[in-house]
Amino acid sequence: MSSTEIRPVVVILTALCVTGLVEAGPVHSIPRQRAARQQGGAVLFYAAFQGSLRDILYNPVIFNQVVVNQGSGYNNDTGVFTAPVPGIYQFVFAAQLCRGDHDNSWRFMVNGVHSMSCIAQVSGLDTTLNTCYYMKELKKGDQVWVKQEVGSCAWASTISNTITFSGVLLATEGVSTLGGKYSSCPLPSLGHSRDIVPPSAGCRVSLDSVAFALLLCCLLWD
Repeated sequence: MSSTEIRPVVVILTALCVTGLVEAGPVHSIPRQRAARQQGGAVLFYAAFQGSLRDILYNPVIFNQVVVNQGSGYNNDTGVFTAPVPGIYQFVFAAQLCRGDHDNSWRFMVNGVHSMSCIAQVSGLDTTLNTCYYMKELKKGDQVWVKQEVGSCAWASTISNTITFSGVLLATEGVSTLGGKYSSCPLPSLGHSRDIVPPSAGCRVSLDSVAFALLLCCLLWD
């Protein structure tokens, strides 16, 4: 076989080797990522309050109608959510405001400390659904609840679910519970596995392998 015929073969074999290195390189890190997702990937709750919250202090508001409580973080006897795993959580509080003049003020409380205010006013016969979002990185055991200040007023019928408190774990140990680790580098796959490979390892192996392949091709080509 002439040197001209050998060169394309070498290039193809080199490319195949690079692909193998990229896909097979960071296998050792997969079990840790799987364990991280299994530990904190199923924490979410949605609870509602039926009736009226009129003008008095509620600390916390007890949302006793639990619709979803995966991970068992929310306690419908106390109204308190306790983080079962560390991570970044998002919480949502919604309340249908009463008609008339009220000083509506609710607070997201974290371990007894005021962390965010949710304030809305209407007048006369107006009413609106007031919705507030709050995001916080929590440690395991941290507690979050909704506090109503004196003068606030919200209402809900038995079926409307217009006073609600919900939360979801977005990420734990740097790994998104929605799948994948945050990075701008594409994640290589490992066969048909759905396990996530750390992007930093994937990028490092890819760049090193490509550089080696290009150098080898240049040497063989000469």
